Amino acid sequence: MSFLNRVREVTADTMGFMSKRDLQEKLPGVFKAYIDTYGTKKPDIRIVSSSDFSFPTERYSMGSWHVVYAVLNGTVKQINVEQYYGKHEKLVPGSMFLDCIKGNNNFCYLHVHPQDANPLLPEGDELTDDEYLVLAIMSGYKSFARENKYFNLKYGYGERSETEYKDILTSLADKKLVKVNKAGSAQLTMEGKNRAVQAKKIAKEKFKGFYG
Repeated sequence: MSFLNRVREVTADTMGFMSKRDLQEKLPGVFKAYIDTYGTKKPDIRIVSSSDFSFPTERYSMGSWHVVYAVLNGTVKQINVEQYYGKHEKLVPGSMFLDCIKGNNNFCYLHVHPQDANPLLPEGDELTDDEYLVLAIMSGYKSFARENKYFNLKYGYGERSETEYKDILTSLADKKLVKVNKAGSAQLTMEGKNRAVQAKKIAKEKFKGFYG
């Protein structure tokens, strides 16, 4: 599998994001490996829930390379990737793999057994369908296109409200899922990124025309 296809496939399986603070508090050994690998360039930590881990088929590609750590009950060990090209390792409760891609492209994936995934992700408030839709749109569209996309998906072309979209952003900001600056520009917080993973699935089911 090519480098880009691997990134696309694993990213599609992401069930949420873990903040650097939570990683440091819950998995200090993994956090140390993460810092040792990336230094000041700290990409988002994506949680991937799976029953096994697939090693890359090549270490270097497109100016980036893999650094892989095996984790078992808190003990972290760097793996010689060349010895495991293309192999699969079964994940059991308590075991993890930290797959760090660094170089021209920086991605970080923490592969965990499904039983261990939820405790690593923060719980959140109940959301309305409209709030899920806004989170999904914010995750997939540039800021200039988000409001129009919201109204087009919810009402069809031509329908508008002066305050509806802004009111939803305010509600999401109150729930600490969105940060809105003084100029009115909004971005997802780490908690918002987590909920956006679920939001995309809900939006695809409930709003015709949303493809993520």
